[in-house]
Amino acid sequence: MKLVPIALVGALLGGCTETPDAKAPANGDAVPAAADDAVGSKAPDFDLKTLDGESITLSSLRGKVVLVDFWSTICDPCLKEMPELVRLYQERKDKGFVVLAVATDGPETVANVSRVAKAENMVFPVLLDTETTVLDRYNPEGRLPFTEVIDRNGNVVLKRSGYQPGDVESQKRLVEAIDKAMAQ
Repeated sequence: MKLVPIALVGALLGGCTETPDAKAPANGDAVPAAADDAVGSKAPDFDLKTLDGESITLSSLRGKVVLVDFWSTICDPCLKEMPELVRLYQERKDKGFVVLAVATDGPETVANVSRVAKAENMVFPVLLDTETTVLDRYNPEGRLPFTEVIDRNGNVVLKRSGYQPGDVESQKRLVEAIDKAMAQ
């Protein structure tokens, strides 16, 4: 049995909360371009495997608006957020919108990812980041869920840390960022 490093467990459990945290924006807080240096910069490229073993790179999706969502099967807010992401994807997929659901589950829970993806009706690519190398590049604090919207040119246009059901303002900012990026 391979043990998960304590730091990883702490990042997953500590970052996966439904209440605001002093070290990060309140759950569901979207960080607009003026408030964060990384917003407006190029999103780091990555190469991850899907549940089917296919390799997907972020750079291969240039020309599309991409929502990258980092989640885990042991993160309740992540799972509560998923129906909204599925709805956004279904409404916009024919217009060049892609959702990449990056599962950060480690060795002990990665076997659950496929089952949860089916149960949550994730009809978009589900990628595996079992070592959290991509999560660490995008979100060094390891907070989950963590979402970035990337425009057609590969630029980060919005970051959102956490999720709070019923947070209308956060959802509105997310939809506005997606729609604005799609209009360009």
